[in-house]
Amino acid sequence: MRFPDLIVSTVIATALFAPIARAQTPASASSPAQTQTAPASPKKKASQPATPAKKEEAQKLNPVVVTATRIPQPIGEIGTTITVVEDPQIQDQKIDRVANVLREVPGVQVTQSGSPGSVTDVSIRGASASQTLVLVDGVEVNAGATGSFDLANLTTDNLDRVEILRGAGGSLYGSQAIGGVVNILSQEGEGPPTASLLSGGGNRATSQQVGTVSGAEGNLHYSGAVSYFSTEGYRPVNDNSDNLALNGRFDYHLDDDTVLRGFARYIASNVSLPNFNVFSGSDLDPTAHDRNEFMLFKGEVEHHFGEKLLVRTNSFFVRQDQRSTSTPYPGHVGSEDDRIPDETRGGLIEALYTWCEGFRTLAGFDFKDRWVRSDSISTFKNFAPPPPLATSISLFRARRQEYAGYLEQEGSFLDGHVLVTGGFRVDGNSQFGKEVSPGWSVAIPITKISTTLRGSYTEGFRAPSFDELFFPNFGNPHLQPEVSSEWDGGFTTNFGERASFTATYFSRRVKNLIVTIPCPKCLFGSEAGNAARVDTQGVEIVPSLTLIKGLTFSGNMTILDETHADLPGSTARPLRVAKHTASALVQYVRSGNFLPHDKIMANVSYIFVGDRDDITVESTTANHSAYNLVNAVVSYTMGIPLGHVRNEEAFARVGNLLDRNYSEAFGFKAPTINVLAGVKLDFE
Repeated sequence: MRFPDLIVSTVIATALFAPIARAQTPASASSPAQTQTAPASPKKKASQPATPAKKEEAQKLNPVVVTATRIPQPIGEIGTTITVVEDPQIQDQKIDRVANVLREVPGVQVTQSGSPGSVTDVSIRGASASQTLVLVDGVEVNAGATGSFDLANLTTDNLDRVEILRGAGGSLYGSQAIGGVVNILSQEGEGPPTASLLSGGGNRATSQQVGTVSGAEGNLHYSGAVSYFSTEGYRPVNDNSDNLALNGRFDYHLDDDTVLRGFARYIASNVSLPNFNVFSGSDLDPTAHDRNEFMLFKGEVEHHFGEKLLVRTNSFFVRQDQRSTSTPYPGHVGSEDDRIPDETRGGLIEALYTWCEGFRTLAGFDFKDRWVRSDSISTFKNFAPPPPLATSISLFRARRQEYAGYLEQEGSFLDGHVLVTGGFRVDGNSQFGKEVSPGWSVAIPITKISTTLRGSYTEGFRAPSFDELFFPNFGNPHLQPEVSSEWDGGFTTNFGERASFTATYFSRRVKNLIVTIPCPKCLFGSEAGNAARVDTQGVEIVPSLTLIKGLTFSGNMTILDETHADLPGSTARPLRVAKHTASALVQYVRSGNFLPHDKIMANVSYIFVGDRDDITVESTTANHSAYNLVNAVVSYTMGIPLGHVRNEEAFARVGNLLDRNYSEAFGFKAPTINVLAGVKLDFE
């Protein structure tokens, strides 16, 4: 990208950066993407008791999160860097995939390799996808084979919120949390039974159908959703995909002290792969496709032993099953058939003890059993015949056990003006031994100037994936885990209710980075190996501004810089990690337009991803040009009860509004302009 273009993009984004500010109107259902805010002093007494409405508004502006410390805490009282995107904001923007929620979070970059349904990775603060831990309802879903999680088909149905911890989370979550943690949390049902139906359609035969249900009957709280999405895609050949997703949550309150919970999620997707053979120089593949299944089950029991001790235990099962197939077609004689089932099962027990107000201790133990099977059979042209075709068979099985104990202490000092959290985690692994990961954080609210100072230090590690260890002709069973240390510091200042400014500086060092290194004795001339070191530094800037009632500007900007000390011949340069990223949102809400309770909402989002290194289709490393992306949504809500219908909404969503021709990964063209319009009905 030319330098003047970068300056223009930066100026535009800087004017809009911030956590998504709430429209200042009672009729607005928006929830902001919350970063840290400056909390009021916990000891300060108000002259008048807060009304229920004010308490609810305060909770929305300073929501309680669990990912940062595993202890429920208001976001403004946490020393680590965390962002929360809540369901109302997701619904306002009509975002149907979790990956697209993450695109608007500071320090986060999402890479989608083509049209909807294709492989989608997430990176936090320049870390790789395998260094970013993804949780669904607190359960780790990173695959044992690759170490990462494909977000392509994870929908936003029935979500309560998405919490994103930016920065190492190894002291609480162990392996994979070097870059940060993404925790996707389901809604707990409450109140009278409600339901909703959404139906939409668009260009390229795109269709989306979503049904949800939520409520409580006596001691049983329930919520669930089912959705189906399909499209022909945006390439001229073999680009269609479809996705069926189901999820549910049940909370049964045995009594005031005991809760039983159950979580279930199932996803079945079919994705065509027109670029399956792109790295072999072939044209678009008319036959290749993926069939993927994902399932997650979790059971949990939570019990209060008096007012001071809370004990929680759970067990879970996760299975991901990927099947890829490509058959010969004109101009290409090769074929491939892959199947990779990947399973993780385990559980944890943890206890939270409250010594007194402001002092709590968390202790826990967790266990995981990972298993993977990788079967691949491929045929390809033999360049030294006879015979004309050669066959490659790649088979391996792998299994390991992981166990860990962790301890964390929270303390409030100086009448609540210094909030400190510290702890450590000890991880054991049946393949390489143990790792110890300490961490601490501090938050200092200065209420007189509406400012909170934050700082943290955390160590982490990443165990090698099964592919890196055992994949035939590439894996290296002698690999050591990657180890990291990271610290960050920053502040948040609020200027009344209309503006805020957040700035954070972070620095991370990763040793034993696992990369591809030369191997003259290996079949392909290379293998996985531990490189020396990579250092990452960066700045996140998050201002926000509400101009007038109902009109808000928000967004963020991240600047990264990396340096490397590599082993000779290694390729430790980060791929698909941009030095400059930004996003922005303009949102307008107006109520009482034509009817007493109607509402018009419009928002325009802007995403900028700067130049980055990437692998070309010729398997060389080259600069990948920056891109700008604009999306828009408009909706009209009538608010007229009609029998059991509580609310009616019509909406239209336009992706890639300016019809940019770009790609997020070399060889995988991104979707052109795409439109989806439909209606949503809420029932009671």
